[in-house]
Amino acid sequence: MRSRQVSADQPYKPDAPNLKEAEAEGEDTKDAKDAALLQALASEPFAVSDGEINELAELSEEDEKSQEETAQGADKGSGDSGSGAGGDKGTPGGSGEASSGGKKQSLGKTFGIVAILTVLSKCAGLIRDIVVLQAFGTNYLSDAFNNATLFTGNILILFGGLGGPFHSSSVAVLTPKKDDPDSGRMMVQIFLATMLFLIAPSILIYYFAPDLIQIIAPSSALAVEHRQEYWDETVKQIRIMLPLVAISGFVGLSYGVLNVYNKIFWPSFSPAIASLAIIIAVFCFGDSAGIVCLAWATLAGAIGQAVVQIPGMLKTPLKWRFSTDLHPGLKEYLLMLGPAAFSTSIGQISLYVHLYFTSTIQEGGWTAIVNANRLIQLPLGVLLTAMLVPILPRFTEQVATNRIDDLKSELSKALRLLWFLALPIAALLMAIPTPIIKLLFERGKFTTHSTEMVTTVMLFLAPGIFFYLARDLITRVFYAHQDSKTPFLVAIAAIILQTVLDWLFVSQMKTGIAGIAIATTLVTVFNLFALTFFARKKIGRLGTTKLVYPTAIMLIASAACGAIAWLVSGQTTQLIPQNFVGQVISLSLSCGLGLVAYLIICILFKLEEPSSVASRLIKRRK
Repeated sequence: MRSRQVSADQPYKPDAPNLKEAEAEGEDTKDAKDAALLQALASEPFAVSDGEINELAELSEEDEKSQEETAQGADKGSGDSGSGAGGDKGTPGGSGEASSGGKKQSLGKTFGIVAILTVLSKCAGLIRDIVVLQAFGTNYLSDAFNNATLFTGNILILFGGLGGPFHSSSVAVLTPKKDDPDSGRMMVQIFLATMLFLIAPSILIYYFAPDLIQIIAPSSALAVEHRQEYWDETVKQIRIMLPLVAISGFVGLSYGVLNVYNKIFWPSFSPAIASLAIIIAVFCFGDSAGIVCLAWATLAGAIGQAVVQIPGMLKTPLKWRFSTDLHPGLKEYLLMLGPAAFSTSIGQISLYVHLYFTSTIQEGGWTAIVNANRLIQLPLGVLLTAMLVPILPRFTEQVATNRIDDLKSELSKALRLLWFLALPIAALLMAIPTPIIKLLFERGKFTTHSTEMVTTVMLFLAPGIFFYLARDLITRVFYAHQDSKTPFLVAIAAIILQTVLDWLFVSQMKTGIAGIAIATTLVTVFNLFALTFFARKKIGRLGTTKLVYPTAIMLIASAACGAIAWLVSGQTTQLIPQNFVGQVISLSLSCGLGLVAYLIICILFKLEEPSSVASRLIKRRK
């Protein structure tokens, strides 16, 4: 893997750590890198760079052989020395081979741990959303909280999360120097510089928040008597949560430090702390304090998320000390951070565009959009965490060795497998969105009207799943060619198109929040076709014609899945009392029978994906 060059005409893609320079440091560095990549992949699968994922894919595919290799190494050691306890590589005990197999076992086990922790964290997030929506529903006050989160909490997620610019830049700088006694001084300076870097925009946001909110969220759809309260509530909660901007730097850097020294638990699980804090706050203070308790709970959760990293960092070999003598690694870090942060900011801008137009539609619209998107991302996140490493091809190696035909073949296989897994989910979300939303959220202040809003958004976002997966996989082709400029420029064009479509659907065609969802899906389609066009210019025909038959079968099977789920849901709703237990039974039957029909059709038409997925799951269990 080569280090990615950053230049003025080639925007930086925030990668998971690219640590080729550190390979000479030994296997400990390699293990640290693997842990870092696994965490970033589990948290945000498409934030990890292609080259690093390819290496993980190779190790994942070889993981099934690790037990045999370990056993062979142990047997060899037993035969040669009687105990198999050879201490060094190449000794008669044969521990070198056993160690190699053991490391692959360790990687597989690490990925399993990270995946489990990530699923638990995502489940905590779903429970948080259920509790919050039950307590506060979808109205202008919940919009105010979600608006404030966009200016604060979202920065923590995008910039301070695993795979974000602070995490990626710190790991890339620290890993080659992990055994340097002076690295502690470097990291202290990096922490301080990052805090200073983030305090300045925090001060600006604090003072200009009232003006920013009235520009970005004009809320013309609100009644005049509620408009000022909406703005005031948003500004108040922004100011409460502003420390999250600085905390994002601390959390991202602490994740980086812990990754380098192969400490995986808290970076993987700590996001659940924020969800837990909000859940507790709603139960304890929701009635007395009102929705502002969410802002204080979000701040408390972020502080907790940062604090739990400290003991692990103190246990690392780093000698933390302050010095005014600037370490050269600080400059290296800043050079990486600047373009990485700029690139990440592009995604944030698109959210502000959506917020502007949503605030002109209807009360509670932004809350509905946020929660519909989270619900769609939940199964995708779990799915990608479990399946992405085994199927993602070694694009970078294939480009480096000029095996472009192999790259195209692997891309085709990856698309087929991801579509096979994701299409029935999309079909169910489109066929029976109302029963899903009712079961999860409709209680307390989350009314039937709230269900209708979230259902509307989810109905038009779900088709984008198909294009979303393909878009991100094809993006990997460009990064395999060390080309981050093309995806970046396409993203800029997509934001412009999104602005035009939001204006067209919302302001001109008056389609309401459905227009925001339609615009989002259409922009994803544009992204896919634009990237496909430029990918063909780079590597020639992608061989997509070979995908027509299996994709058509999957689409037909998905349509059958959705139709059966819709029919069963309609019948069971009439036959079974629609209390909580009845809703669970009805939804389980609808989804279960729909998925069975999907599998039967795919098997009857002899698609290879069902057996491929089954064999992978069986191997994992063994």
